[in-house]
Amino acid sequence: MLVRYTRQLVTAALIAAAGLGMGACSAHPGAAVTSSAGSYSIEEVDEAVAQIHEFTGGKTDIDAATVRSHLINEPLLENTGAAVGLTVSDEQIDQAVTEVAQEVGVQSPALGRGTRAAVKSMLLRQELNRFVSTNPQAVDTLNTAFAQARQTANARLNPRFPQPSVGGTEEVTVPMFGDAVSGEKEPDVSSLMGGGTPGTTTR
Repeated sequence: MLVRYTRQLVTAALIAAAGLGMGACSAHPGAAVTSSAGSYSIEEVDEAVAQIHEFTGGKTDIDAATVRSHLINEPLLENTGAAVGLTVSDEQIDQAVTEVAQEVGVQSPALGRGTRAAVKSMLLRQELNRFVSTNPQAVDTLNTAFAQARQTANARLNPRFPQPSVGGTEEVTVPMFGDAVSGEKEPDVSSLMGGGTPGTTTR
């Protein structure tokens, strides 16, 4: 279920996250990420990394920085999806993780809060990418919704960690959904595990 994305789309997502005015999480000194959706502790991020490695059989290069980026983007993608009626349910999250675990022959763990949110972010990005590939006329609507979500998310990354892009100061220079292309139609375990072919990425 977790299909690959074009490098342009993922780069736009990371730049978008970097332009959120991230600063110290003064209200949540133990938090790694905080936003309008709540805060995630450093321990929750570490748990998410461990659990993703667990249900992918260790065949992934997803690290804490990747998880933090997914957590930052999750409320933005959720609000953007809502603009066109796209949602990701708990059942879809569980199904996606179960499919990946079964593909590599391991048991899926009971997902922690941070793991669930990170996987939700991945699935939302997949669904939005797929939607745009078949509804290119919706690009402007989605970009507007994403920009509005950025303004209200108040997302912050603990300054002890590297920002999602160089210096964490770039504003969005590429429309979030302008370069989306159709993903693969069949479940692709390698996308969540950090695999893929040259010219693709999962971050």
